[in-house]
Amino acid sequence: MEEIRSRYGQYAALFGREVDVVVNRPLGSYPQGRDGAGNAGSRRRKRYPVNCGYIVTDLSSLYPAHTGAARGFDVESLPPRYVYILGVDEPLETFRGRIIAVVHRSVRINPPEEGAPLPQYSYDRLIVVPEGVELYEPEIRHAIAFAERRGRYRLYCMYEKSCGAVVYTMHDGVPLYLLIRNRSGHIGFPKGHVEYGEDERATMTREIREETSLCVEPDLSFREEYHYVLWGVVHKRAVYSMASFAYGDAVTTMENEIFGDWLVPFDEATRLLSYDNDRRILAQAHARITGVPFCEDA
Repeated sequence: MEEIRSRYGQYAALFGREVDVVVNRPLGSYPQGRDGAGNAGSRRRKRYPVNCGYIVTDLSSLYPAHTGAARGFDVESLPPRYVYILGVDEPLETFRGRIIAVVHRSVRINPPEEGAPLPQYSYDRLIVVPEGVELYEPEIRHAIAFAERRGRYRLYCMYEKSCGAVVYTMHDGVPLYLLIRNRSGHIGFPKGHVEYGEDERATMTREIREETSLCVEPDLSFREEYHYVLWGVVHKRAVYSMASFAYGDAVTTMENEIFGDWLVPFDEATRLLSYDNDRRILAQAHARITGVPFCEDA
């Protein structure tokens, strides 16, 4: 976790920054041969599914200047330059957009020979999108799969989205709420990140089943969300519905992911929850279940 936090700290100045891009591999174009020209062999290869290019905005002020000798230089001291442009479905020549993610390749570039000039590239790649577009990790991974092999890189995203539900059961006319403790130690509702191709309902259903073994149907007529910023960098969006299960159904939590679970009435659930936003959503769900009007100041 500390390593991830440190990496996000390194990229903090990049996220949300507006940059100008020159597109040298437009969407729909073919890869070029070694001589720089398309040939019969290259035309059997797939077209580029996204626009690719390089940043012309100067980002050097965001990274410490390299002061070491040419041999043994740290490529991470150079600003990332090359980008994938997502959220645009037509070929481009130039583009202005915002950085929302960094593709951090785990394979290091060999340093140049002694006396050779420093390379004008980084092994990081940037994800740039039009203003107002938010893309999450699954969509980005799918879009860049043509060039980036899974397991060979880490993706650091400015935006994250998770979906879950206030899971409850009725016993003797009293609603009991299922809470879990996750790996971070926080107590909350079952939830998790959206996977590629899922809508909110599918994510909620899958995450509840994976984390608790319960097969439930989320009630999306109740839908609440909140936003917060993690580490001052990651903009997180949490979406919740409600879901009920039959009293007595076995709850089996996921090993190595869930480190405690409680089935408790409203007052105790309110006390156990780690975050005020979750308490607010619980109060709204409780009001919906019991028919007692919700009071924001209660």
